[in-house]
Amino acid sequence: MSSVQIVTLLSLFLTELSSTLNVQGVKQGDSCFCDVNLTAWQFPVRQYEDVANLVDSCEELQGMLQTRVQLLEKKIPQIERTVGNMTDRLRAFQYLKSRSLYYDLQLHQMDKELERLEVDVSTAHQTAQGTLSQELSSVREMMKNAKDHNKFNLETVRDNLRVLKNRLETCRTIDAKFTSNCSQRLLSNISEPVVTKLSPYGKSYPSGSWGREAKSSAMERYWIQPLVSGNRHGNVLRFYPTHEDFMSSRGEQDIAVAPSYSHTNAIQGPGTLLYDEAVFYQCYNTGELCRYDLSTKATIRKSLPDAGFNNRFPYCYYTCHDWTDIDFSADETGLWVIYATEASHGNIVLSRLDSDNLNITHTWTTRLFKKSVTNAFVVCGVLYATRYLSAYEEEVFYAFDTNTGKENNMLAVKMEKVAPGMASLHYSPVDKQLYMYNDSYLLAFKLFF
Repeated sequence: MSSVQIVTLLSLFLTELSSTLNVQGVKQGDSCFCDVNLTAWQFPVRQYEDVANLVDSCEELQGMLQTRVQLLEKKIPQIERTVGNMTDRLRAFQYLKSRSLYYDLQLHQMDKELERLEVDVSTAHQTAQGTLSQELSSVREMMKNAKDHNKFNLETVRDNLRVLKNRLETCRTIDAKFTSNCSQRLLSNISEPVVTKLSPYGKSYPSGSWGREAKSSAMERYWIQPLVSGNRHGNVLRFYPTHEDFMSSRGEQDIAVAPSYSHTNAIQGPGTLLYDEAVFYQCYNTGELCRYDLSTKATIRKSLPDAGFNNRFPYCYYTCHDWTDIDFSADETGLWVIYATEASHGNIVLSRLDSDNLNITHTWTTRLFKKSVTNAFVVCGVLYATRYLSAYEEEVFYAFDTNTGKENNMLAVKMEKVAPGMASLHYSPVDKQLYMYNDSYLLAFKLFF
């Protein structure tokens, strides 16, 4: 409060006193006696403090309002420029829309995809041609209506094409006489860990992979592949000839797939797998696939078209697990690779591989965003995906059946952990067990269908 305001208040107070303290006295000798009410002289301290606080609050509020006004005055030109920029950008799209160019370009793209599908359908099994041809005709009718009524739902058409492509892959690449001992039922339960063991490399290597040889006709082997260099690269696998040797940590053999972990043929990420006496893994710092033959010591490399790598599409969900863009898996039907591409908008792509030369035999595209899951594996041609529940529990929540092209995201099969981080999951069709590399701990589970 200013000094002028204080003096004014004091003047008012004293003026009031002067009018209220005129009293009559009684003269007694040389003295004058009178009764005086001393309470009238008490200064209204509380009222004064209330008034002073109110004045201070008003001054502070006024200062805040002035500051906001000044900020808004500075922002208004910026907002006007932003609105103008957006208007200019939208004007270009309005031009395309008014000329029907936007729709025509998108429909032209869909026409090309339909033409390719029609050629592929003609090479499919006769039993599948009728149904697929009818569905292709339905999609063409939908596009014709889009042209006639100037309405076009691109996502609906794309999803229909994706489903048709997945069904076509199943029909044209899997022999009609193909039979499997796989159960057609989905995963229903996972046991408690039947193996819980600290990696022989200790807790210094929290990321990597492990499992059992996944080819039933190959010799029994258990293997471990730890990642070094920031949990990113590796070049050595440790092998055990039997389960007893693995549990007892004896009889191990270390084999290097490359001279060093920074070599061009070194391993990147925890997606490594042992299948049919060969080690399959993502090649060092690329989106290529590598195959190292344990017998001939030869390495084959093959490009994985458009696959994201170097943390473009890793497993994430709760927190991202680095360098998990490309993940190998094996089941009763063969060798698989799990990844994502820009064309799939980051959704999981599943490709079946020829294990001898790494050629892709067929591919399915799912609607599951790869960064929304913690890991994935394949059993009997069904892709399963997991998500994080807690530091000690995961849940299998999703399944994609390559035999039917159908998806199921209503699963709720829980799986125990001993630590939060899960670097890899690998299924072995030999013993029907699932192998987890869990923050330096090696776990195995039995699966039930």
